[in-house]
Amino acid sequence: MSRRRPPIVLKFGGASLADPSRVLLEVREARSGGRPVVVVASAREGVTDLLSKAVERPRSDTIHAAVLAEVRQRHPGLSPVGRRHVRRLARLLLDLEQSPVRDAAMRDRILSQGERIAVDWLVERLRAASVPAVGVEADHLGLITDNTYGASCILFDRSSPAVRRGLGRLLARGQVPVVTGYFGRSLEGRVATLGRGGSDYAAAGLGAILGAERVELVKRHVAVLSADPKEVPAARAIPELSYEEAEELAQFGARVLHPLTIEPARAHGIVLQVRSLDDPRVVTTIGPSRSDRHNRALTLLRPLRLIRLRVPGGRQRPGIVAEVSQRLALAKVNLVQLYTSSALLCLVLAPGEVLAALRALAPLTQEAAAMVEGPFRVALVTAIGDGVLADVDRVPAAVVRSAEGFSATPRALSIAVPEERGVEVLRALHRVLVEERSET
Repeated sequence: MSRRRPPIVLKFGGASLADPSRVLLEVREARSGGRPVVVVASAREGVTDLLSKAVERPRSDTIHAAVLAEVRQRHPGLSPVGRRHVRRLARLLLDLEQSPVRDAAMRDRILSQGERIAVDWLVERLRAASVPAVGVEADHLGLITDNTYGASCILFDRSSPAVRRGLGRLLARGQVPVVTGYFGRSLEGRVATLGRGGSDYAAAGLGAILGAERVELVKRHVAVLSADPKEVPAARAIPELSYEEAEELAQFGARVLHPLTIEPARAHGIVLQVRSLDDPRVVTTIGPSRSDRHNRALTLLRPLRLIRLRVPGGRQRPGIVAEVSQRLALAKVNLVQLYTSSALLCLVLAPGEVLAALRALAPLTQEAAAMVEGPFRVALVTAIGDGVLADVDRVPAAVVRSAEGFSATPRALSIAVPEERGVEVLRALHRVLVEERSET
């Protein structure tokens, strides 16, 4: 790849595929001047949800038949290859009906059919418009992941040689590879998905491997805003973010980006752009941090639960935080946030994790005379931006008084508040950190 002009990677989300003529215009624009282009495609909008519904009802041949019929209806004009993918999906659903156990890798294999079928469908439309498109399945290409089915990570050292070789060959012939997003091949040689939104991660990963000029994540109805406009009508578009700011946004619940999307781009210095297909003016560029930017974005995570763990003689028990974390990790409980003081640990977690967490912590009530309080219903409001630590004194006193927990780092202020006050606190912080800042 180093002897050729670096490619542009265009990723199209499922909603963007609703209008293939717009996709065609984007591809043609990117290819102007002879620039090489790699396209990454998600499943068509709603298809992954359909396939998930089928997997969740493994014995229901009625639901499976309805899902198959809907998938066929949403992909008219498939090539023979695409029709084979649909027949394979039918066989996989039949295997699911007859299998005595539920297998995570089988689930991922079924879910991957959405991207496989969508790529064939899109390739046929690009070819009809004289674009030399070629469908590429990521697992066959050699995009290798770990064995964490449902939320796997790309293994770049193992993936890079085959990906560069395979895509480089197509680009050298002037073709446009259209690659399936969302999944790769595990170390066990089975299909492994990257989690919801994983096509963004796949696109960033391919861009990093290829040394792309940039990676554009083209979304139809989505933009990177200072808050969720459904909760904060005054939310506004953010034109630029640092890698670190974007990563914090993803980790704290902004659904615009898969949480792992940023890391490969940052590691290889690849610029990411999140673009709106409906409004070309709405673009967020993600790259290295700059001291002259003062972005502030707010996220709201809910519903969550908070458990208080009181440990007598807290500071005199070295390693108590590590012990709590280890017990929760062994129980496969994922902490959303942890607040600590001398004798109090506040654990924020998803509602479905509460029982497992309480069981894991139960021995501490005897061994360390710890006392458990809760769970309490909370929401987590987080303000994100480089240098946001300087804004601590702008947090309204009423917000501080209502807080169940508060943490501050140079890039994120995170406040746990009673669940019913979540939206109120979100709007209050947006007002002082975003709206009033822009007025001064």
